[in-house]
Amino acid sequence: MSCPFITRLRFSSLFLGLFAASLYFTRSPHTAHASLSSSLATRQQSPSQMASFRPQCKNRLARKLRQTRVMELTSPMDSGMFTLPGPHATVEAPRCPVTGIALPGTVHVVGLSHHTADVSVREKLAIPEAEWKAQAARLNAMPSIEEAGILSTCNRFEVYYVSHDTEQANSEVMNFLKDKSGLAQDELHPNLFFHDGTEAIDHVLRVSSGLDSLVVGEGQILSQVKNCAAHGGDEDGSFGKVLGKLFNVAVSTGKRVRSETGISKGAVSISSAAAQLAEMKVKEDLGMDFKDARIAIIGAGEMTRLLVTHLASTNAKQPLHIVNRGRERMERLSEMFPNVDMSLHTLDEMWDQIGDADIVFTSTFSQDPLVSKATLEQHPRNGKKLMLVDISVPVNVDYDAKEAEGVVAYHVDDLKQVIDANKEKRMAAVKEAEVLIEGEIRDFEGWKQSLRCIPAIKMLREKGETIRQKELAQAEKVLGGLSQKERDTVERVTKGIIAKLLHGPMSHLRDPEEEMQRVEYKLETMQKMFQLGQIDPHAVVFSDKKKKNKKKKANQAA
Repeated sequence: MSCPFITRLRFSSLFLGLFAASLYFTRSPHTAHASLSSSLATRQQSPSQMASFRPQCKNRLARKLRQTRVMELTSPMDSGMFTLPGPHATVEAPRCPVTGIALPGTVHVVGLSHHTADVSVREKLAIPEAEWKAQAARLNAMPSIEEAGILSTCNRFEVYYVSHDTEQANSEVMNFLKDKSGLAQDELHPNLFFHDGTEAIDHVLRVSSGLDSLVVGEGQILSQVKNCAAHGGDEDGSFGKVLGKLFNVAVSTGKRVRSETGISKGAVSISSAAAQLAEMKVKEDLGMDFKDARIAIIGAGEMTRLLVTHLASTNAKQPLHIVNRGRERMERLSEMFPNVDMSLHTLDEMWDQIGDADIVFTSTFSQDPLVSKATLEQHPRNGKKLMLVDISVPVNVDYDAKEAEGVVAYHVDDLKQVIDANKEKRMAAVKEAEVLIEGEIRDFEGWKQSLRCIPAIKMLREKGETIRQKELAQAEKVLGGLSQKERDTVERVTKGIIAKLLHGPMSHLRDPEEEMQRVEYKLETMQKMFQLGQIDPHAVVFSDKKKKNKKKKANQAA
């Protein structure tokens, strides 16, 4: 009796083993790739390699990358070509199995910031705002990138893009960054961060809210995100439906965080931190009081406006000596501060002002250093000490300037000692802001999911309107004697009834779900319940902006 039983047991075990193997080998390439990457990475990485990456991540929620992704980012480069990690995706956009609609691509962001790279690296990728749109268009022209945007400030350089072909898009963006920076791959990639999907959405919302800033809660980054949204959303911009919606959400989230939490109370800007640093160091470096130091400021842009705002609230010595290429901006700055005494000078007087000053702040859009060891030695100060505080990226004060006799120089990265003292005061507000951001992420993900429901919603509305029109036509004999005013009332009432009846089902379709299967199940249920028939995927066209612009240009040419 036992032999047949053992034989059956063996056959059962063999059958189960073959079944499990078939399941493994019939998985999607995406799943198999992720599993293989994870297992290989686990074998290849040492604890020291893992630890070397963690300081870049610090305590930020958005940098809690999945372990396999961290390992891939820190793995040795055995091949000649380095690409950022990503699943093997096909170029063909996936479609909803119920509606047949092409689904939107995944949001990605790659870049560097004050968390991951020194200013000496950041300045190599810095792009003036006037060029954001052109550089984004260059990215958008790449085969696998459907939407693109660039955000470049003194503390960060970030490329946002949407793609269905993650691996190819990452490779194209990496080549763009190497070409722009002029850095070799082994110099550039340790300074980069990479987020996709929910992590990328979380990142841009944290950036706009000021949680990722060098100065937590500072307001200037929100206006910069707003400018990025404006450039991308222009008629010839490179945003499509996804990035357009995401950046609108980012701007509104940044406003909410500042109005509903205390994140911006007592917050300092980069400019005011620079002034505070000078105030802290002037006694030690120059041997004099801050109120006795003659101050010169090179540049007359937004950073200078914020700097003058802070200096006006201190006992800084006046007049403030402003140096700029043109007089128009300086005169406008002087009009903004009628109670602040200013002396205005053009750029040909710059070295005269530096020679007379004790403290010089620099903040211009120059792509090359204005002050260096060589230029300082060409203009001797006869033993007079000088403090240079540079808040520009790219730098206006070269790194060798501090080697000149009697000169001390500070750059943006040196402001951290001032800024860290302000962070602790706002930690409670940061936690409140993170709760708001989590809600906004859920809403955005729900919006993305709802795109696949649009054809069903449109068909539902059309069916309701068809029924309404049919019933009114059947009642035409009864309604024929009504006045126009009474007919308008009937139209309004019947439309209202249909709208109220369909509001519940349509809201149910739009509700965000954690699992895609739930969305598909709701679509199937709605399709059967209202007898919608075959849902037309062309009831809404989800096309990227490149195609629209291409078609528009072709029509113009014709």
